[in-house]
Amino acid sequence: MTCLVNDVLTSHQLRGKAFKDCVLNVYVYKAALVGVVEHKQYRRICDMNSFGFTAQDYIAWRHQQQEHPAALIGRDGRALNYSELRRLLYQTAEESGWPVFRSPVEALFLY
Repeated sequence: MTCLVNDVLTSHQLRGKAFKDCVLNVYVYKAALVGVVEHKQYRRICDMNSFGFTAQDYIAWRHQQQEHPAALIGRDGRALNYSELRRLLYQTAEESGWPVFRSPVEALFLY
């Protein structure tokens, strides 16, 4: 599976009250996968490329706002840890061959 930086690698439809009208868009960030929950009704992060604001910029900015950067980012920009979203992210990793993003703290213990 080929991927262009700042484009959506894949998109997963989400169900449930917490994610009504949302999708999980998966991006490649620093050679790893990051999932971002985005509302279908609004412009996607990758659509902002033409304005000079890229998915890489958005993810880096959101990671700076968090105490611990995460592989999943919610609509509000906060780190998420929902098992269903994590499952979709790891499924994408398995299908694409890209690893899932690990925070610097996770990398210390998981490698």
